[in-house]
Amino acid sequence: MKKSSTDLIKQFCLIELQVLSDREERLRKEILHCKIQKEYLTQIASELSAEDDVAINFDDLIKIEQQSGDN
Repeated sequence: MKKSSTDLIKQFCLIELQVLSDREERLRKEILHCKIQKEYLTQIASELSAEDDVAINFDDLIKIEQQSGDN
């Protein structure tokens, strides 16, 4: 039985929606991974700053980074 054009278009749309859903899930995982890495690296930099008494205020750095991420 031959599928109608409407059925083929519907099937194509469903496949593309699944592809987009998979991509969105992958990107969300990547963003979460980036946030975890940033938190970890910021904590290490802050601890090293406290040890070396470096005149960098990492709280301000975090605020600047968060503001740039909101855009």
